[in-house]
Amino acid sequence: MLILKRLVVWSLERLVEVCLLGGLFGDLLLLSSGDKRLTLRDSIAGFWVWGLAVAIVLLVHGYYVTTAFFGVVWRSAKTWVYPTITPALFVFHTHIVFMRLGSDFTPEARAVELPFVLGGAGIVFFCALAGSSVLNRWTTARAEMNAYLSAVGITILVFMLANAAYFLRPVVGDNAFRTYGLPFTFYREGGFIKEWIWQPGALLWRGIIADVAVMAAVVLLLGKAWQTVRAR
Repeated sequence: MLILKRLVVWSLERLVEVCLLGGLFGDLLLLSSGDKRLTLRDSIAGFWVWGLAVAIVLLVHGYYVTTAFFGVVWRSAKTWVYPTITPALFVFHTHIVFMRLGSDFTPEARAVELPFVLGGAGIVFFCALAGSSVLNRWTTARAEMNAYLSAVGITILVFMLANAAYFLRPVVGDNAFRTYGLPFTFYREGGFIKEWIWQPGALLWRGIIADVAVMAAVVLLLGKAWQTVRAR
């Protein structure tokens, strides 16, 4: 029953969120194109037209899978935890979208990445905060949390926040072959070799495996420490 309530609240959060994100993205596109004649009709149309587009893109890039994990499967009883995780997930997935589809976007669409990420993170935060408040009032269940499951959530949160900050770091010099990933690089952007040979971006599997191994070790150590402290 608790899982069902979480699923209902999570679904309502995503529904409100996608409408607001669609309106934000549509308005930013109109403003970046130089068209200052933004009407109420344009804004309302953006709520569902661009909202649907944003929802499909985020779905394809796994945003709803990760938010479902933290919002339905593993949702902390503390009101502030989930609203802190979801904006980090949004920033992470959105930047991946702009990074992968950057060449397919128009210059206006690429120009709205930063304001959309910042405004979208705020929208996601307040939707998650409102959802947590509603869920806490709807249910009084306070199950004992598994130490290792809690360690997984904390580790992923820190990993997401660190990588989101690293992804949004300022560009210094040539942007070719820009790397992403902490503590180990797991993606490298494409670029030109000798100014005429194009080398596409690539996932670095060694970095991915190393990151997973580090996170697993942190989870084991943190979970063991959590159990020891709780036992004492």
